Amino acid sequence: MSNFIKPFYPGHKNRLIHLAILGNLLVIGLFIFFYANKDYPLVGHDFRLFIPRLLDSHLHYKVAGLTIQWYTPSFGGGLPAYANPLQAQFSLPQLLTWFMDPWKAILFSSIIFAILGFLALYNFLNKSLDCSPLASILGGAVFILNGFFIERVVIGHVNFISFPLISIILFALFNQKQPAWLSGSLIGLTSAVIVYSGGVYIGVIGVFSCFMILPMLYFVKPSLLSFRRLAPILLWGAIFSVLLCGSKLYATSTFMANFPREVRDEYLVNWLTGLGGLIFQLIGVMTTVPLLSVVGKSGMVFVARLGEWIGSPYSFWELDSSISPILLFLLGYGAWNTFRRKPTGRFTWGKLFAAVFLTLSILLAAEFSMAKGWLFQSLRTLPVLESLHANTRFTASFVLPLAILGAIIFNNWVAKFNKLKNSLLVFLVLDILALLSPWAYFSLPSEVQLRNFETDEVMQAYEQIQAGDWLPVTMIIPEMNDYEVLLYGASNTVRHYEPLFRDNNEAFHPTVHEGSVYELIDGFYNLTNPTGYLFPEENETAIYERFRETELAQLELFINHQQPKWAIPVWQMAANWSALICLLSIITGIGFYFFRTQIPIHWGTGKKTGKR
Repeated sequence: MSNFIKPFYPGHKNRLIHLAILGNLLVIGLFIFFYANKDYPLVGHDFRLFIPRLLDSHLHYKVAGLTIQWYTPSFGGGLPAYANPLQAQFSLPQLLTWFMDPWKAILFSSIIFAILGFLALYNFLNKSLDCSPLASILGGAVFILNGFFIERVVIGHVNFISFPLISIILFALFNQKQPAWLSGSLIGLTSAVIVYSGGVYIGVIGVFSCFMILPMLYFVKPSLLSFRRLAPILLWGAIFSVLLCGSKLYATSTFMANFPREVRDEYLVNWLTGLGGLIFQLIGVMTTVPLLSVVGKSGMVFVARLGEWIGSPYSFWELDSSISPILLFLLGYGAWNTFRRKPTGRFTWGKLFAAVFLTLSILLAAEFSMAKGWLFQSLRTLPVLESLHANTRFTASFVLPLAILGAIIFNNWVAKFNKLKNSLLVFLVLDILALLSPWAYFSLPSEVQLRNFETDEVMQAYEQIQAGDWLPVTMIIPEMNDYEVLLYGASNTVRHYEPLFRDNNEAFHPTVHEGSVYELIDGFYNLTNPTGYLFPEENETAIYERFRETELAQLELFINHQQPKWAIPVWQMAANWSALICLLSIITGIGFYFFRTQIPIHWGTGKKTGKR
């Protein structure tokens, strides 16, 4: 044992910590890869929504270059593309599609996001909260390995795989060693990644999580909540977020004005039963399935019961937000340790305010998760919130605060140990169990996540695009699926999968019909001019209006996946340029900052002075 402990002494400690971090990240990455590929080429059913869109944008880049894909002929008989909130043209999966097929691009993006989220939380816990490296590693592991993230990766909610990135906000807010503008730029870039990946839910979940974490920090390390430091960071973050995201948000809000999405969940259970269901959402698969197997019962017992407790009409993969059983153990240990000793410390108004704020934040997240309560009723009609449903997703707001709390409890626990080997032994046991716990998901049948989408046709379409086939759209076939249209040179209407148009596209009424796009009827071709959905006044069109007989040249460009020179409003142009200039400025500023701090130069002589 002494030889094993020796690397922790000066000169070896950092090396072993890095090795532990790499080991955790490797196991996390392997789990995501193997579990998502469990039934390949059958994958989660919602990949049928996102993979065709990735392919369509990839084809746009191949044909039109690095430009905005304002519109697409591939779906719905001609529709806006960039303005769709779920279109992810400027996202990591889209970037990786240049180098690998879209399935691998999505998986590697999920792993990259998991790595970034792990490292951000590790640094926040270690540098800002003064937790030990071991506690910080364990906190990162139990944060990333949660049921919400796992289920989204597997089912195909590509717009949710950015969930781990919410920890970057904390890292940026409370990193006291970097300037405010740099922290603000990290917040802006993270917000942009979430928005341009279609992650509206992730943004709301991140806000709910931060509302709970801020008052928690007051009890742990109140010096972090310095208004003088936080105010400029938040200001810079808000400015960068607005500038970077304004283009997408303006286009999306304009498009959605034609298809207002006002939805509301109602779960048919009382408040107390719903609260119990929320708790079991967090307990989830990683704890209940192993326990059920011990007593000889199937994990499907929990799958069936959870929906009943919540009163939700949604499938299990929408409900599961399982946290690690190791995190549950730490939370239980912390609660027991708190209640068995007498309260210490004196009363302050700051503590009272923090306690009230924390209580309201927990209540806010809980009510939105259960779709009931006075806070929920008061806020649900606000912009953005009124368009969100499947409220059980908001249970994930508790994952990050609980992971931070678990890391703090572990840190305080092992700090009492006299010998380093005891701390290391406890860490190894808990960390290994935390890394093993998500493998319990393999015991669930594949039907639980509806892995019924075959990737054969989209992969064939990808290969054709890579081979230089631009797949022009020549036909309208209403009953064709999104994952088939590219391969057959068609566009669909009836079977286009678009959440904005409600179930069965009941809010979508195009006037195209089955047949050639060149078919002329009353002076109009058989393809919708998509500017009518987005910028009708600037282009003198109307919603659902088809290409006119005089617009053959534009039709020809459009069906070959090029963008005709359609007009866009001044505000949209300004937002586009603002986003580009802001992004280039941030990249330049960060590059200059790191060059200046890592290799300082004496500007009077131009000589390098060496690394600090």
